[in-house]
Amino acid sequence: MLDFLRKNLRKFAIFLWIAALAFIVGGAYLFVRGPFTMGSNTAIQVGNIKISFPEYEKAYNNVYKFYVQLLTQLKGGNFTDEDIKKLNIKQKTIDMLVNRALLLEEAKKEGIKVTDKDVLKAIESNPAFYYNGKFSKEKYLAILKANGINPKDYEQSLKISLYIDKLKQKLFKNVKVSDKEVKDFFIKNYTKVDLKFVRFKVGDFKRDVKVDEKALKQFYEKNKEKYRVPTMVKFEYIVIPLEYVEKSVKITDNQTKRFYDTHPNYFYVPLRIRVAHILIEKKDNMTDKQLKEKAEKIYKMLIDKKITFKEAAKKYSDDNMTKNVGGEIGYVTKDMVLKQFWDHIVHLKKGEISKPFKTKFGYHIVLVEDIEKPFERPYSKVKKQIEQYLKTQEAKKKWFIVADKIFVDIRDHHLTLKEAAKKYGLKIKTSKYMSLKKPLPPFTSQMVQNALLTTKGALLGPDLSSDGYLIYKMVDKKASYIPKFDEVKEQVKKDYIEFEARQIARKRAEQFLDELKKGGNLERLAKKFKVKIEAVQGLTKFTPIDKFPCSYKEKVMEQIFSNKKGYKSMCSFKDSFYVFEVENKRFDEKEFEKLKKSIKQQLLAEKENEILDNLIAKLKKEVKIKINPKL
Repeated sequence: MLDFLRKNLRKFAIFLWIAALAFIVGGAYLFVRGPFTMGSNTAIQVGNIKISFPEYEKAYNNVYKFYVQLLTQLKGGNFTDEDIKKLNIKQKTIDMLVNRALLLEEAKKEGIKVTDKDVLKAIESNPAFYYNGKFSKEKYLAILKANGINPKDYEQSLKISLYIDKLKQKLFKNVKVSDKEVKDFFIKNYTKVDLKFVRFKVGDFKRDVKVDEKALKQFYEKNKEKYRVPTMVKFEYIVIPLEYVEKSVKITDNQTKRFYDTHPNYFYVPLRIRVAHILIEKKDNMTDKQLKEKAEKIYKMLIDKKITFKEAAKKYSDDNMTKNVGGEIGYVTKDMVLKQFWDHIVHLKKGEISKPFKTKFGYHIVLVEDIEKPFERPYSKVKKQIEQYLKTQEAKKKWFIVADKIFVDIRDHHLTLKEAAKKYGLKIKTSKYMSLKKPLPPFTSQMVQNALLTTKGALLGPDLSSDGYLIYKMVDKKASYIPKFDEVKEQVKKDYIEFEARQIARKRAEQFLDELKKGGNLERLAKKFKVKIEAVQGLTKFTPIDKFPCSYKEKVMEQIFSNKKGYKSMCSFKDSFYVFEVENKRFDEKEFEKLKKSIKQQLLAEKENEILDNLIAKLKKEVKIKINPKL
């Protein structure tokens, strides 16, 4: 699921705005107070700004709510706590709160003022609170009440947002993007490139490598450190998993029902339609009319049942992500796809195929495979899930405290880990030997480093790991050493052959490139060097092609798109060297006109984000930030 979210991040851009709004409306409150000592109720301290645990919890719950809604739409409500855990919501919340606090302090230092009048104006200009075309105080209060938000808290949070908005206006007032920058960006990123290339595989030259004892020993002496066996350590440890703490947490029916009643959006599953599609993209000099005719021809074949949808998708679709699986996209909701796409599928019946329709990506033909009507998951079905969620949240608050209590008991009463494990009903474990570079779960590099800085038998922890909080001791340590030549001879031989073959392959590629640059003919050179010429067409900066693996290397793509037609160079990827020549670069004027405005907005946003990121990085160095260990 996490991989899916990462791969489809652009599709969910709209949700990021929703999350930002939820963060403000939900009440991520920061109260400015004088200098203080971090107390038990303080979650985060940023300079003179204090963020309490209740404030942190509210912010966390809003971020959590955003991801729950997203996962609910994607998985029909069948998400797990593990899905949420992988998204590292806690760190996202901490970063968000810290950054807001830093910017708030900076705004006040800059002399920026926000009055009650400003807050009132912002509220009255929000269309969400409009009724019959104008602001309605009744609707405003009703919306806040429906979301469980106190008006004073909302207004305080909004005031902070206005401080930050005014700071941004001041920072960005001179930021501009020229027409030349827009055109240069388009040329560099959206120009289509055709290129030819040849490949020199390292493996093909291994047979040319001559191996003798003397050469191997010289290679070993030169690369001794490569064969060093690192310092190895072994641990005895006990784990305090979250489940151990959860056992003592009791959640009542009233608590689960209250959560269900106050979080209706968590349990609402919108209309979901499972679809497959065939995408016909514009290529070369095709007109829109030709594109439409091609789509209609495929549609007629489908309607006449001359071909199945899956066969047509594999044969004709230009969507490389879905064509090999018969055009299968999966379940989509209104917020996950373009408006034109949704409008053309929402009225179709199960099993129906849409007529070809156009979006900015090209012409689509869509098959509706299944329809799931919107529904609210009943309390009885989600009660256990809610109970587990609340239990987990409560346990997380106590987790470190419980682990630390056990640690202190072991330390102060000189208990062995075995005695402590028995006393607290935990298991004692012994790890295998591990190194700093290759720690074995549940240990991390930091934990191994902590052990290496102490003496054998020292009590360490509690440190959070993938299994839970660890309390551990280093029970043995083996010093680092370099093995003798005879002990690693076989590995030295493999490394030597690989190294020498790579040098030969690189040299051959360099010779090929040198002759090509001097005016050599690509076809004749390919025959001379006994390599095959391959070609890729329509390569863009954002569409790497497997056939030419160097297209996955940012630096190589930067060179290709920064140079003119006829550019010749070489690159390496894993076990091969590639020599390539840019045959053609195509500038699409119509595409440029279509994207010009959005590119300008993108470049403007990038410049503004850079200014903001640099400011936050600077402030983080200047301002003291403390995070309560309980988080």
